[in-house]
Amino acid sequence: MKVAYLILAHHEPEMLDKLISVLNKPKEQIFVHLDKKTDIIQFQNILEEKCIFIEERLNVSWGSFSMINAELNLLRIAFEADKFDYYCLLSGCDLPIKPIHDFENYLIKNQRKEFILCAESSRCSPYFQKRYKGFYFFENRNKWLLTLNYGVTKIQRFFYKRKPYNYQLMYFGSQWWTLSGNFIEYVLNFLEQNPAYTRYFRYTLIPDEMFFQTIIAHSPFFEQVTDDNLRLIHFTKNIPNPIILTIEDKDVILQSKAFFARKFDLRKDKEIIDFLFKCMISKSKFVQD
Repeated sequence: MKVAYLILAHHEPEMLDKLISVLNKPKEQIFVHLDKKTDIIQFQNILEEKCIFIEERLNVSWGSFSMINAELNLLRIAFEADKFDYYCLLSGCDLPIKPIHDFENYLIKNQRKEFILCAESSRCSPYFQKRYKGFYFFENRNKWLLTLNYGVTKIQRFFYKRKPYNYQLMYFGSQWWTLSGNFIEYVLNFLEQNPAYTRYFRYTLIPDEMFFQTIIAHSPFFEQVTDDNLRLIHFTKNIPNPIILTIEDKDVILQSKAFFARKFDLRKDKEIIDFLFKCMISKSKFVQD
């Protein structure tokens, strides 16, 4: 089983170094995109020695198509580099919570399955549907442009409701996934043959939670979707970002059936990161105190 680990990083070089260390894979299997806004100097040793660095750095803004562009750059470079059985998308704030060989053995036992959360839009709240029913024009989504875009979108609703791409049902789910090499090949061919699909999502809010989900839902691979992305991610009500996991979450993490968790932050809680890092590096399995 050969897995390509695709990492979107934007801060905390020490955290990225720990993630790559616990993945414990040859650099040819680890691909990293570093946000253009980030000073590359502090990441230099990691990027030169421990992974394949994506030289075309993008200025990635939350909620914009720049996130999809960064993911596609990672996918294309990895796809051209070697033939992988699976592609696993991670952020620089993630960590494995089970040994990587357990994760890869699980993939072997479940070959052909697609590990992605994927829900049809009618099952989601109206907020999700608003993301594609209006045009979102600004790539740089700072506070003022978001406010302006919100006003423009409100006005649009009185005159025009944007239809789903090709009048298909839209699907939503987490940005983070593990997808088969066969499906990734399908995606890259689909995008080459259907440039209008990319144009459509370029003006959609938070497209990274719809882009791959909608492709797979209208493909022969849909019957292989597990609706499980193998991640432990906790949210609180009315807050769009996941909570930061701390040492207080240790028992929840250890009991989880997931293989990865997010998100972690060295500035908020270094203890849980050191604990997981020690477990993964020293014994390749968890030993509860």
